[in-house]
Amino acid sequence: MLEVDEGSQRSLTAKGRATRQRIIEVASDLMVVRGVAAVTLDEVGLATSTSKSQMYHYFASKDDLVSCVVTYVRDQILASHARMLVEVTSIDDVQRWAHAIIEFQRYSPQLSGCPLGTLASELVNESGSEHLGIRESFYSWESLLEDALRRLRDAGELRADANPYRLAMATLASLQGGLLMSKVLQSVTPLTVALDAAVSYLRTFSGD
Repeated sequence: MLEVDEGSQRSLTAKGRATRQRIIEVASDLMVVRGVAAVTLDEVGLATSTSKSQMYHYFASKDDLVSCVVTYVRDQILASHARMLVEVTSIDDVQRWAHAIIEFQRYSPQLSGCPLGTLASELVNESGSEHLGIRESFYSWESLLEDALRRLRDAGELRADANPYRLAMATLASLQGGLLMSKVLQSVTPLTVALDAAVSYLRTFSGD
C-alpha cells in the first residue's frame, strides 16, 4: 500500500517511509551537533548509505529535509514534556517537572543544551525560515505549559488573576536561557537557578 508523504508529496511504500524516517533521524543528530549550514545532503546520504537520487526522491531540497528535522526534534521534545505536564495538578508537580529536566541534563554525557533551541539560533534569521516550523514549534511547547497552568488556575491552585500564557512564556524563556548558559559553561547550575526562579515566581500566584 502506498502513502503520499505530505512533506515531499511523493508516494512512499512502508519501506520508503522507514528509510525516509531514518534519514531524518540521522540528519537531526548531525545538524544539532554540527549546525545546519555545515551539514550537506551528500554527507547525510553518506551517513545513511543513501544515494543522491534517493535523497531527492525523499526530499525536494535541503530546506525540505531541515523542515522535517525541526518537526522531528519538536515532536521528540513535546512528547517527553507532555508526559510530565499532563500529570500536573499542583505547583509542586511543576517543580518536579523542572527537577526532571535538571537531572536529565546533569546525567547527560555532555551538557548540550536544547536541540530545538540550537536549531532555532541558526535558522530564525534565515529567509523563508517560517515554513521550517521554528516559531510554530516554540508556540506548541509554550502551549503545553500554558494548558498545565490553566488547569492549576481553574482548580484554584493558582489565583484567578494568574495569566497562564504569560507565566508559561516566562517559564519557557527561563528554561531556554538556563539551557543555553549551562551549555556554554558546562555546568547545570545556570539551568537550576533559572528554573528555581521560574517556579518561585509561579508560587507567588499560589491560590493557597
